[in-house]
Formats: sequence, C-alpha cells, structure tokens
Amino acid sequence: MFEFRIINKSLKARTGKYQTPHGMLYTPEIAFVATEGEIKRIPKEALKMLPVKLIIVNTFHTYTKNILQKIEEEGDIHDYSGFHQTVMSDSGGFQVFSLGFGKAHGIGKIASIFPGENTKEKGLLVVRDHDNLIHITDTGVMFNYDKKLLLFTPEMSIAIQERLGADIIFAFDECTSPLNSHEYTKKAMQQTHEWLLRGIQAKTRPDQALFAVIQGGAFADLRKESTKFMAKQSVPGYGIGGSLGRSKEDMRQILEWTIPLLPDEKPRHLLGIGQVRDIFESVERGVDLFDCVIPTREARHKVLYTTKGKINVRKMKTVNEVADKNCPCQMCSNNVTIEQLNHFFSVKDPKAFFYSTVHNIQFYSDLMENIRQGINSGNLEKIKKNYSAYF
Repeated sequence: MFEFRIINKSLKARTGKYQTPHGMLYTPEIAFVATEGEIKRIPKEALKMLPVKLIIVNTFHTYTKNILQKIEEEGDIHDYSGFHQTVMSDSGGFQVFSLGFGKAHGIGKIASIFPGENTKEKGLLVVRDHDNLIHITDTGVMFNYDKKLLLFTPEMSIAIQERLGADIIFAFDECTSPLNSHEYTKKAMQQTHEWLLRGIQAKTRPDQALFAVIQGGAFADLRKESTKFMAKQSVPGYGIGGSLGRSKEDMRQILEWTIPLLPDEKPRHLLGIGQVRDIFESVERGVDLFDCVIPTREARHKVLYTTKGKINVRKMKTVNEVADKNCPCQMCSNNVTIEQLNHFFSVKDPKAFFYSTVHNIQFYSDLMENIRQGINSGNLEKIKKNYSAYF
C-alpha cells in the first residue's frame, strides 16, 4: 500500500517514487495547502485540471471549525475536496504553537518564522520560556479557542486524522519557538517522543502512513537525539519540524545534523518551508517533501512567481504583458496581462484570485518537475541557475 523507492541520486539530492493508496507520488514534491479541505479561490471542479499532485489539510481547523462532520458526510477528504490523489493532514501541533509561544514571541508562518533574519528584531531575541499562552501537560494541550476551553491530545490528533482519511498523517508534537531555551526545548522534545509512541498505539488504519516529527530546535545535541529516537521507531516517514532556528543558516545546519541520521529508504518532509531558494538548498541536503502556504497565500496578495523573479502586481499595474510568456497556466495562456489582473483585483473580481493562484501553482509544480529532471540528469546545478533571481 505504501512503498518508497529511490530512483536517482545526485550527491545528497534524490528523486523517488512513493506509492500511496491514491496513486504514485514522485519526489521531490510540494504539498499545496488546502487548509479546510479546499485550496482557497479554486473551485473543486477546477482543481482536477491543475498540475497538483499533493495537498495538505489542516487537522486543527477542520476540527475546531466543524468542517470535519461535513467531510465525513461526503465520505472522506478525497471525496470532499474532489482531489483523488495523495493527501496529507498535519497534526495540529503548529496551530497549537501559534496560539502559545508563536503568539507570545511574534513567530509566524512565513515572514517572522526566522526572527534573526530581521535585523530590527535582533535586540529582542531573548529567552522567555514562561511566555507560553497555553497549558501543556503530559496528557496534552489545554487552550482557549473561540471562547471555549479545549483539550488536544496525541490520541485526538490521530483520531481526527483517521476521520479525515488522508493518506499521510503526522504525529502530534510540541513545536517550540526559536526563542526557547535549551532546557525548555529538551523538555518539549521528550514530550514529543512520548506523544509519538502514544500516537502509534492509537493509530488503527493501515491505509494511512504515520510520519514522526523530529524536534530539538536549533540545538545540535537535541536535534541529533530526536533524530536517532525517531529513526528507531516503526514509522514509514519523517517530518522535520519545530523551530528551525533564528535564520536560514540555522535551518540549513539543522538539516545537515538531521538527515544523515535518518534511514535512506524512508521519505523526509520539511514542514512549512517553501521559498524557492530554501527548496533547492533543502533538496540538495536530501529533503523529499515540502508544504507551504506561500504559493497560494502570496497569490491572493498580488504576488506572482516567475522564472525571472517575483512580480508584485501593485507595482506593475500598467504593464500590458502577461506574467510569463512560457507559462502554460490559464492566466498566461489566455493572454491575461498584469494590467488586466490588477484591474480584476481592484474591482474584487473572483477571476483575480483564481488566475493568480493557478499561476503560482503552475510555477511551483514546474519548479518541482524541473528539480526532479535536474537530479535525474545530473544537472541540478544548471536548473538552479535558471532560478537565480531567487538567490
């Protein structure tokens, strides 16, 4: 039902085939975010026409927003989304983090995930382990959401993901902040290890692959300890998650500590990362899978991706040219210009969000296909130079 096989290698980079209950997934690949079971601004009937091979849905939001029942009424997440290829579901760990240390420390999903990258913030990088806005115990996480007191446990996370019916699911973990101390990060790592064991015990569906999530922050000893622990468990794959440090250099170092300690024959997923440069540099270190809100979220904020770099529609609103002449997406192939797209945005025409989103999806799908071809042909470095605008 699940089988991962490496096709080719180019130094540490590799291509693979991952058989799942809903088809063959070729890696490296990126999961497009379908938070509540759908990619925002993309009608279900249009999704099957796009070059999307993998999506990831949000366990926390489908549960807390009462979408899970609607999904079950349709059958499962594949039926509800109209996407009958490979689906992932996260554990809810990052959303719990967002309500706790993420909110207290100002750590977000994209812009502020690496606080050390912003020089204006460097003076604020202090350890504040007592700032957590949620209550974490051995049992699980207690927090206030929508004026209700909720308890989220490893067993609940697995149960919800089983009800969703995703192909690949993740174990519930305690995600830490880049501002947490070594002491706190170690405690959270140990908690994550225990929660994985409980998740394995709670899992009942053989048609779902449970990925363990490696923690340890940007501390070498903890990352290595967590990786070794996870590598010993009977799981079919691994997520590399938690705090990835205060800078992109920290993230690259974490991958270099982590990946050599993982078994070669199982897939590795880098959680929440999707900048073009980060994808290349992570693939070069042996990462197989990614997920990120960047392609679709930035599309809704008038930012388009092209091989020549990013386009901010606001700043190019009088340009009477398509975003990328070589792009086969519905926007570019229909000769919708940047000027026209900006007009659609200005009058709040739904076509604006649709066109920009399908364009960015096409760009990222082509990016991953080009990376796979580069690895298979031994020309990854040449492919990388074609995206020099992002370095």
